[in-house]
Amino acid sequence: MNRARIICHRGACLTAPENTLAALEGSIALGADVIEFDIRQSSDGVLYVFHDDTLERTSNGKGRFVDALSTDIDRWDAGSWFDQAYTGERIPRLETFLDSCADRIETYAEIKDADPARVRDMLAARGLLETAWTFSFDPDIQAETRAKAPDLRRMVLYCHVGNVARAVASGAHILEFHPEDLTFDRVREAKEAGLITQMFYDGEDQSVFETALECGIEQFNIDHVARFRAVEARRQLAAAK
Repeated sequence: MNRARIICHRGACLTAPENTLAALEGSIALGADVIEFDIRQSSDGVLYVFHDDTLERTSNGKGRFVDALSTDIDRWDAGSWFDQAYTGERIPRLETFLDSCADRIETYAEIKDADPARVRDMLAARGLLETAWTFSFDPDIQAETRAKAPDLRRMVLYCHVGNVARAVASGAHILEFHPEDLTFDRVREAKEAGLITQMFYDGEDQSVFETALECGIEQFNIDHVARFRAVEARRQLAAAK
């Protein structure tokens, strides 16, 4: 029984502030295979790793991210909201973040607001493109990615496409399930179609992990890595008896 691949959702977000270099280092320390992160652009065109469209939740900045200048973003604190031990942690520029990923961990880039061709080129420059993939909730960015970065692998959500055939027709490489749309037959069909199967789940219910493993999901975009690995280890031990 092969071990599933682990994707740390926004980095090691339970032990460090999400989408920071500290969360990246935490992902590597956890033994994750991949780090998932979000990309946004400043008003002067600099790409950053940041999730929300506004700054208040995970930094001491204010207002919309897209309206902020890079000179301001670079000095804002992105750690103390999580824990005072992380005071001074910065919102990382994408180039700095990817430099820290190179030769250490694979990448899953969710594009919130950025030119996918720029993201593709930055991944390629660091030798990350071959194993990287991307996703966006924005239909325009999805279309741009297909047109401008055809060699950047793409993921689609089952809840968006509705069936495996549409995922294949879209040219996707990875099909992500959520617990509510996960079935054994859908996972089997996706694998037979040549898609990589993935599940997103930010909770810690062991029964959800059990079901996903029984269905044969290959990689997990999760927060609770240790909880998942414990469930997986118990299954492997039982299978070996």
